[in-house]
Amino acid sequence: MIIKFLGTSAGWPLPRLGCKCTICSSKDPKDTRGRTQILIDGRVLLDAGPETYHHLKNEDIAKLEAILISHEHPDHILGLWDLPHIYGRKETGLNNINLYVTQPVLNGIRKIFQRDFGPIKPIVVSENQTFAIGNAKVTYIPVIHGNTPAYAIKYKETSALRSSTSSAGLKDGKIFTYITDFNRILPSSQTQIRHSHVIALDGSSLGKIGQGPGHISIKDGIIIGKNLKAKEVYFVHIGHKTDTHKRLERYLEEEAGPKFHIAFDGLELKL
Repeated sequence: MIIKFLGTSAGWPLPRLGCKCTICSSKDPKDTRGRTQILIDGRVLLDAGPETYHHLKNEDIAKLEAILISHEHPDHILGLWDLPHIYGRKETGLNNINLYVTQPVLNGIRKIFQRDFGPIKPIVVSENQTFAIGNAKVTYIPVIHGNTPAYAIKYKETSALRSSTSSAGLKDGKIFTYITDFNRILPSSQTQIRHSHVIALDGSSLGKIGQGPGHISIKDGIIIGKNLKAKEVYFVHIGHKTDTHKRLERYLEEEAGPKFHIAFDGLELKL
């Protein structure tokens, strides 16, 4: 499984125009962030924020076959406006794409996009019920994000193996869990997420300064990541009131240990 972090910022990109803070004046390219978005194996897109069109410019867009949406907020769905102008059109020769989404999130999307998605085909799936995308098993696991229906996305890779008797079977592979916007995970959901190989966690603030009511902080995320017994944790949705990438990495090294990291735009992980 190859995980590519296309974007890693919170609700607004970084740097913010006109701002002279430490983050926004940084010359480190890792401090330039688009809205949080992830691409798995070049074919499955997690969230579709406003920079989706820009993020896909350097990807093999013919490989994209599915989109998953964590919740209905604009910084996670506005890219859906552009995708019907790319896929399912004669001039591009690109196929339709399946949008796997829960009914509450689809209802929220349709309040903003009051039209048919054309080549982006919504397929309604139920929370806590696993469905297949190619060689992967995917589950939408509910989390608390204020009053907005929101989900962790658990993506479990499987690989076909052949035994000595030539009978085909499936062997469970790596697990990636994406939890970008939340302030609480119920115990029943924690059970499903625990022991993931990699978890991407909400990093909207470092501590209480700048922390929104529907979000955890990086300090909270350290505790949550350890409780979930993740092999690796990468913070995404990095907010304007955190710190520079370099300082945040140093903070995690001192306060959390080697399993915790700050993701940045363009980072690729191979599981």
